[in-house]
Parts: sequence; C-alpha cells; structure tokens
Amino acid sequence: MSTSIQTRLIYYAKLSKPRIIWLLDLAALAGAFLVGKISVLPLIAVLLGGTLASGGSMIVNEGVEIDKDKVMKRTSKRPTVMGYISKKEAITVGAALLAIGTAIGLFANPLTSFFILLGGLIYIFVYTVWLKPRSPLNIVIGGFAGSAAAWAGYAAMSDNFTLSSLLLGMLIFMWTPGHFWSLALRYKDDYDKAGIPMLPVLLPERDAARYIAISNALMIPFALSIFPFVGIPYAIVTTIMSAILFYFTIRLLRNPTGKEAWTSFKVSAPYLAILLITVIIIKFFAII
Repeated sequence: MSTSIQTRLIYYAKLSKPRIIWLLDLAALAGAFLVGKISVLPLIAVLLGGTLASGGSMIVNEGVEIDKDKVMKRTSKRPTVMGYISKKEAITVGAALLAIGTAIGLFANPLTSFFILLGGLIYIFVYTVWLKPRSPLNIVIGGFAGSAAAWAGYAAMSDNFTLSSLLLGMLIFMWTPGHFWSLALRYKDDYDKAGIPMLPVLLPERDAARYIAISNALMIPFALSIFPFVGIPYAIVTTIMSAILFYFTIRLLRNPTGKEAWTSFKVSAPYLAILLITVIIIKFFAII
C-alpha cells in the first residue's frame, strides 16, 4: 500500500468522526444484547454495516458543509476544508460507504438493513441538508439517527421492533439535544459565524443553559424506563450517573459559560456510554 493511499485513508478516518461512531456501535451492541440472545453473524453484520454506514454519513456531512466548516475554528482543519478531500469526492465516497453498510446489514435481515439506512438518511437529509441550516430543532429531530443504531442492533438479533428497543432508541433521542446544545454553547461564536441556527446561538447563555437542563431532565425518565427489561443493577447505575450529570447541569445553570458548557458536554458522552455498557454487561452475564 502506497503512502499516498495510507494518507488518504487517514483523512477519511478523520472525516468519519470515530468518536461518534464508537458510541453508535455501543448503541447497536446494547440493542443486540437487550434481546437476550446473541448470534455471531448478525452481530458482525450490524456492527460492520453500521460502522461503514455511519462513517459514510459523517463524510457526506463534511462534504456538504465545507463552506461552513471553513469559518468555524473548531472545524477549520478538517481534510475537506484543507483541500485534501474535495466536496464531490467526500459525498461520493460517503454515499458509497452508506450503501455498502446498508447491504452488509442484509446479512442479518432486511429490518436491520432498513434501520442502518434510516440512520444515515436522517443524518444526511433531515439533519445536515434540511434542518441544520434552517431550524433550532435541527439536533432534536436529528437525534433519531442515533436511535436507529440501537434499533438496528435489536433487529439484528430478533428481526423485530418492540417496546424495549423503542425505549432504548428514545433514550438516545432524548439524550442528544442536551449533549450537542452544550457543545454549541461552548462554540457559540463559531456557529454564529457559520450562520447555523443552533439553539444556543439564538438565545442568551442563561436561557440556553435552561434548555439544556430541561432536555437532560426529560431524558432521565427515559433512561430509567429501560430497567424493567434489564434489572435493578441498571436502575442503580442510571440513578447514580443521572445524579452526576445533573450536578454538572446545575453548575451550568448557575454559571452559563463556555467553560461550564464544555464540561457538561464532556460529562454527557460518558453518561450515555456507561448506561449502554451497563446494559451490555448485565445482559451478557444473563446470556452465559
């Protein structure tokens, strides 16, 4: 493999936002283990297909948003902005990865493939193209892209969509606004320069912090609603983690600065990850 190909793969790896993909893969794993049985081939199919489709969707996103990324300090060094990957190439390669990932999902079953594709289409067309440049509800509706990962994982093991999988997906949906509004509050000036109407851009910092607090508060009942399908240990972990999350939410309410918003953002990602890992561990030991 030549150095140029290696370098190009590195560029695409960066564009695929691996820090988001690993959380989506955790959601798919949690959905799979929530069923209470594991089949190896469908599990490989949903993880591999979901990873490729998610990465492809992210790459398309950054191809579409080159002009906006140029004016944002946080995104100004992306390979697309630097000219290493063109807009056309990013969209073409990203779309191809989404298609390949969707096809791989068929090795599990058509419902899995459908949810993999649904997540990608929501992220690209509903979030990136339609809502993100137009509405402060962008990240709210766009949160369903993350829900689809959990639904795909559940479908891979069961070829079904049930109340438990719905609730797991709704946890991710409800978690998304508070998480990304914290990021947007931290980089409020960036989003303002790019003309992206994220909620914290349109509101004073204190009001934005209130919406983050409301979002987090509304999310916690959904987090707890899964415990009948997992068990008391999950409820205990969720209660502890929710108390920690809300401690930092209150700190942000009292001091709605970019620094506190960044802390809130950094806490909320491990919050969701720990809940998903808890589901996986509890159900794993139940299976064996």
